[in-house]
Amino acid sequence: MVNTLGFTEKIPVSKHLKELKDRVVQTAIVVGFFFGVCFYFIEILLGWLEDPLPKQWAQLTFITPTEPFFTNMKVAFMGSLFISMPLILYHFWMFISPGLKVKEKKITFMFVFFGTLFFVFGGTFCYFLVVPLALKFLFNYGVQYWQMQVTIGFYFSFIVKLILAFAFAFQTPLIMVLLTKFGVINTIKMRMYRKWAFLGSFALAAILTPPDIVTQLLLGIPLYALYEFGVLVSTFFEDPKQREQVLKQVQLEREMRKAKKEAQQAQKEAKKRKVKVKPQKKAV
Repeated sequence: MVNTLGFTEKIPVSKHLKELKDRVVQTAIVVGFFFGVCFYFIEILLGWLEDPLPKQWAQLTFITPTEPFFTNMKVAFMGSLFISMPLILYHFWMFISPGLKVKEKKITFMFVFFGTLFFVFGGTFCYFLVVPLALKFLFNYGVQYWQMQVTIGFYFSFIVKLILAFAFAFQTPLIMVLLTKFGVINTIKMRMYRKWAFLGSFALAAILTPPDIVTQLLLGIPLYALYEFGVLVSTFFEDPKQREQVLKQVQLEREMRKAKKEAQQAQKEAKKRKVKVKPQKKAV
């Protein structure tokens, strides 16, 4: 049983760690239960994941005796993770909620609902749009030179990792809202660093996806769109006073940089004038 901590209580670190352990154990039990359910109905999940395969590659093979077993384990874990995501988000929120105010605790349901919604939407987006396009590109690349044989281990690992990458990447707006709510980041700085967010989205896409430009674009573009959406939504959760304070600070920094630049320019011009002015000769 998890002991919920109060907002006004002074809690030692040991109790925080105990609560974290209890929540991790509860989550692991539920994930383990659904893992068993998914493993029992593994044929349904495998059939669902095999559906995007082009017909000419539909006959999968395996090259090691343990490959079918560990492949089923990976697929069953992915299924259990998807089913357990509402509980995972709930325990995550309840762990950090003692540090929030009473009004902020009321958004628990919204956090769990939208977190699950974005997670499922990211996986669905990947399955119905990204996976078919990625398979079509990858399976037709190089076949004029070599003969390809698709093994179950490589195929299902590719699909599972890709779907999970998209599902977790679609949590970006939710994370941005949380960080804004805690005052870690603000919408003013988010708008200032748009170009870095753009580059970061495609850098992250290159890490999470296979090394082909099509799949990276299919993740990078939605990631940046989610960043802009996160900026928009974070505006409604941001403290207006803090936003005004940050805006004044940014304007002051700009004015200081401008004044410094003008002073440096004036010094350069003064040096140029000194060089140009020649000393006058005394009359004999």
